[in-house]
Amino acid sequence: MNIRPRSNSRELIVFIALAVVAGGFMAGVFALGSQSFEILPPKEFVREVSISEDVQIDVQESLRESLIRGIETFDLDLVETALTGDFEGRFPDRESGRLIEDDLLLIYRYDPASMDVYGSNKFLETLNVYLEKLVSVERISLQIFEFFLHEDQEAAFLKAHFEFGGGTSTGGRFLLEATLVVSVSQTSSGNWQITRLDIDHAESAESNVVLFREITNAVGLDFNRSQENKDLRQDVANTGMSLIDSALAIVDWNQDGFWDVLTTEVGSQRVLFLNTGRGGFVRRSLPALAPELIPSQVLFVDLDGDGLEELIGSRVVYQENRAWLGVHTRRDNQWVFLPNVFEFENPVGLRRNESQLLTVGDVNADGLLDLFIGGYQNNFSGNAGSFNRVDADDGDDNLLFINQGGLRFKEESDLRGIEGTRYTYVAQFFDFDSDGDVDLFEGNDFGRNGFWENLGDGKFQGQIDHPLANDASNTMGVTVADWNNSGAWSVYLSNMYSHAGNRVVGLTESVSESMLNRLSLLAKGNQLFRLEQETSGISDAASMLRINEGGWAWGSLFVDVDNDGDKEIFVTNGNTSNEDPEAPDF
Repeated sequence: MNIRPRSNSRELIVFIALAVVAGGFMAGVFALGSQSFEILPPKEFVREVSISEDVQIDVQESLRESLIRGIETFDLDLVETALTGDFEGRFPDRESGRLIEDDLLLIYRYDPASMDVYGSNKFLETLNVYLEKLVSVERISLQIFEFFLHEDQEAAFLKAHFEFGGGTSTGGRFLLEATLVVSVSQTSSGNWQITRLDIDHAESAESNVVLFREITNAVGLDFNRSQENKDLRQDVANTGMSLIDSALAIVDWNQDGFWDVLTTEVGSQRVLFLNTGRGGFVRRSLPALAPELIPSQVLFVDLDGDGLEELIGSRVVYQENRAWLGVHTRRDNQWVFLPNVFEFENPVGLRRNESQLLTVGDVNADGLLDLFIGGYQNNFSGNAGSFNRVDADDGDDNLLFINQGGLRFKEESDLRGIEGTRYTYVAQFFDFDSDGDVDLFEGNDFGRNGFWENLGDGKFQGQIDHPLANDASNTMGVTVADWNNSGAWSVYLSNMYSHAGNRVVGLTESVSESMLNRLSLLAKGNQLFRLEQETSGISDAASMLRINEGGWAWGSLFVDVDNDGDKEIFVTNGNTSNEDPEAPDF
């Protein structure tokens, strides 16, 4: 198992880093909507992080128990308790927005400047129009990402991501997402109410057809964990630690044209779900391994060019100052295990954690696939006294195995210029500079990413000033595609969006501009780097396109979900859920 504490949440990683620098930073003044209705942050506000955050928690809890709980239970009387008697605000009428063309979804985008300002009765009526459409509210949240507490601590300005949605009476789905700008005040009883509310951005989407159904068990994709195993995993989740011990690969195992599912659980089991071609899966055996050799990650790829894939696992075996990974290959229709195909020098006593990635590319253009293995951490990483959460370089070494033909490989990462010991989580071979060879992107946790330019002979040079090698962003996923059919590539990175980090950035004052930019980057979330064809420059358009806020993001993928010729972005997020409903989740 690869178990590593990540505090109570990845949000707190940024929060702690920002709290260390402390101080205060005056946020920009926002004049939203028409000139007759502005909600502005206070010119003077509480700059002590701990005080501001404590009050923010109280505000969030008050609004959760009134506004959020009221919407969730269709109780407008309870929603009304979230509003002061002199409440004024703007909220989008359900069908007053600009219709966005789409084949499957009814999408409205709302312009705040066109909305009227009204009191609590009209606000409740407008909200009720949405609720009458729903048969249940299955998704609702309010997450504050800016918070400025007045010096008297009796009022505050905040910005929050707000969403709610669920099933409709016609059997479809509906979701409203908005960025709220809010002024709140404290009542004599200590609760908090909304005095002013505005919309910075809002969109709604509705589908009258069910696009996806959850059919896991119906088609036979059941891992069949024992209750004891489930209890053990839940115990780990309850500790607030990250458990990363399993992987899933979609492969055509038997080359019949149907996608199969291969799953692994380190040190425990590997399961192949073979596609029957008739809408279901059946379990089939995999090449046998001793339990201690079963890896957490696998790669299914033809390394020797014989038309049949090899099976590579991430489990490392050690002997004195040498280490190796094995490969399963097929000979005479039988699987054969070759134990030391990927052999490399390893300091005595050093034990690498399971690699988070295995990927291939022909780095020297000889027609043979080479293997890159990302190093995350080892038994000497993460020293409590010196670990740097935003610029860590005590992770593990990455490995580059050059294919010699005939399933023979040599480890040549240092020889070919790929150095460093960051906490590498993902990597991607791609011809980023369009010069005919594959370059390498290295996505790292706890520090800046890496970009390695291929010099044309299979040797690499690190480009520290490249946009893809920017400051720390806790990168967990990478996907590359021409998503909008522009003829140019884009790189989407799954990082970490931190509501807490964004709040605290607004309170810092005694830091340099460069440090402020670095901290802001840590908190702002996912990135979309796109190649500008006119200038050949690379820019990050994620915030502008509003695709940066992906929560605690992991893997991501460009994929054409609706088969309309362009690509959507699918992002996985979250981690574990505590069995105590009152305990915080990841």
